[in-house]
Amino acid sequence: MKKTLTILAILALLLLVAACGGKESTPPPLQQPSSPGQFPMTPAPDAALEEMIKSVENAPSVEGYLNLGNAYTERAMFNKAVDAYKKGLAINPNHPATLANLGVALYQMGRFSEAQEQFQKALKNNPDDAATTYLLGATYLQMGDQEKAETMFKKALAIEPTLPEAHFGLGTLYMLQGKKDLAIKEFEIFLAGPPAQDPRAKSEAERNLKQLKSGQ
Repeated sequence: MKKTLTILAILALLLLVAACGGKESTPPPLQQPSSPGQFPMTPAPDAALEEMIKSVENAPSVEGYLNLGNAYTERAMFNKAVDAYKKGLAINPNHPATLANLGVALYQMGRFSEAQEQFQKALKNNPDDAATTYLLGATYLQMGDQEKAETMFKKALAIEPTLPEAHFGLGTLYMLQGKKDLAIKEFEIFLAGPPAQDPRAKSEAERNLKQLKSGQ
């Protein structure tokens, strides 16, 4: 499923998930399991944002609030994004894309346990979404649960074997665990495969590989 919004959550995450006719964000690969990250800013003109606000106020819909939340997320206005997503969920509490994008906004704010809850809800309604599965794994990694993180990354790859972010996530996890050979393997698969949502992931993977192979 095609993703539209690119989100970079520093744990490398992210793929903001797509679903049911709405735009989604894409949290990309992990970089440092320490703090939430930012993502490339390509905001629409303010006039466009104002038009979106008026449109959704005149005709409230879950898709309208999803798009508005994504517009706020693009600007790193996460509190407003959360409010917009929650208004959409008041209309349809089980909308997978809105649940997942709310999770991404919360993740970016460092509210990992809340993000985890939203990703789990999204997966309950759309269990075969590789992107959301990856995002849940990245959230577990941020929370220090490496076992669950590994399970989710592997599950994401079972759903979508070419998902680059999941290979990046596993490489990052194995690097943290000191599993040098496994980390090298995952970063090499990542670099040989399709490009990740976040272009910075390539340079990060190359840097990690160099460090691993030099024994540092």
